[in-house]
Amino acid sequence: MKQFFWITILSIQLGFSQNYLVEKLPSRVRLSGESIHMDGEPDMGFLGIGYEVFGLAQKFPNWYFGVNTYSALTGMRSGFFVFGVSTGIHKPLYKNKLFYDAGLFLGGGGGSAAPDGGGFMVRPHLDLEAKISKIMAIRLGITGVDFSDGGAITSLHANLGLTMDVDTYFSRNTNFINDKIVQKPSGFYKLNASMLSTTLFNFSKGPLKTTGANSADFPAISLIGFELNRFLTEHLYATVELGGAYKGGVDGFMMYLSGLGYELPFLKNHFVLDFRALIGGAGGGAVEFGGGLATQFEVGLGVHIKDYLLKVNLGKTYAPNGEFESNQVDISLGRSFKLYKNQSDLREGVVAEEDVTLEEFNFSTYNRAYVSGSKRDKSGRLYDKVFNLIGFEVEKKFNQNLGLVAATVWAYQGNYGAYAEGWLGMQYYIPLHKTWSLSTKGMIGAGGGGDINLGNGLAFQYGLGIEKKVNKRCGIFLNVGQVRPVQNGNFTPVLVDLGLKLNINQLVKN
Repeated sequence: MKQFFWITILSIQLGFSQNYLVEKLPSRVRLSGESIHMDGEPDMGFLGIGYEVFGLAQKFPNWYFGVNTYSALTGMRSGFFVFGVSTGIHKPLYKNKLFYDAGLFLGGGGGSAAPDGGGFMVRPHLDLEAKISKIMAIRLGITGVDFSDGGAITSLHANLGLTMDVDTYFSRNTNFINDKIVQKPSGFYKLNASMLSTTLFNFSKGPLKTTGANSADFPAISLIGFELNRFLTEHLYATVELGGAYKGGVDGFMMYLSGLGYELPFLKNHFVLDFRALIGGAGGGAVEFGGGLATQFEVGLGVHIKDYLLKVNLGKTYAPNGEFESNQVDISLGRSFKLYKNQSDLREGVVAEEDVTLEEFNFSTYNRAYVSGSKRDKSGRLYDKVFNLIGFEVEKKFNQNLGLVAATVWAYQGNYGAYAEGWLGMQYYIPLHKTWSLSTKGMIGAGGGGDINLGNGLAFQYGLGIEKKVNKRCGIFLNVGQVRPVQNGNFTPVLVDLGLKLNINQLVKN
């Protein structure tokens, strides 16, 4: 009788308490290296970095969908970048040790006056993959690269790669338990997302591909962007950062870097010493970066304010294959999250509300169309009446109405294959119905390339949108607005965004 009583009490508590359904999906970080054939010039060394998720459609567990970037490291096209999406199938050939991977990448980008046409890049691949540990594998395969929208870059070549297995977690509220076991929250991993300002100054070499570029009177180059740090241990983290120039007369200059960092806390964790080493691609804006390979070494000091971290890093930036070397200062302000991870082998589990909160994050991919008036670009041509870009956006919602947004868009059609933008801003929602909402958005960012005139590269955008929630995981949206330069530029197009939003809610430790 006593046992029955306690079971009844526990059932009542679970019925009235909030539980969370957590889905764990296999995922991977994919790195690739390849050499693209270029007519009449040195071949272009290409570094690929991607994040891909399996099982978004439960009936097809071997299919993946992801986001990938490619950047030039060698050759003569520094500042050549491509962003896009990938999909494919990954299946075992022999005892879960040897696999084949057939996939396709579609994206937009270009730069450095390369013959990229409108910027639309198609990259199919067929790879063999061999496991070398529980979470790592090496890859070798055949890849094709084609810039099909009027571009002259076509190459069929070998690629070499590496993958690291990780897990992706999606969470949502649930009171439906059925036969699932309710778990207490156990494991967590730390993630830090920051707004980033980078200033390059005191140039020992470079910075421009012009006579007299070594002058000590050349102004500093300032970039705005964002930084994402994923902690691998308590102190060691992997980092990715992206920035675009908005000051210094080099609009179109970008840096996309990744690497490792180490935080050493002191004075009861109120302060941290930070050590970082990064490598990646940089260039554009007539900055002398050789083939595009960039390295940075930094040391810094940060102060914790609750879950926020304000950090200042000093270091050096080098172009190992080019005539560029400078000092740098990075200033970042970000928030840390301790995100729940399911340490069991279950694909789905129910977690009780105990020292965790459900926080809403969204990831969007979309097509942006720019509609321009009768103005002329830097080369004297009339702007295309319409050209298209591919966009990616990450949003952290503070509540039902307000969210912080980071986004980037890359041209893939028209006459501006080298053009790209990066944005930071806020979005406000006005619910209309259970599945419909209106939104307003304001953002500031940097853009350049392709002879588009954005003045010094700094711009802002505003717009109105409508969103339809399709199911608990995804929705579709339409935004209309305008982009305007902050100073001097004449590029003021109307923007039309049409895209898909994926809900990637996370359980965060209180």
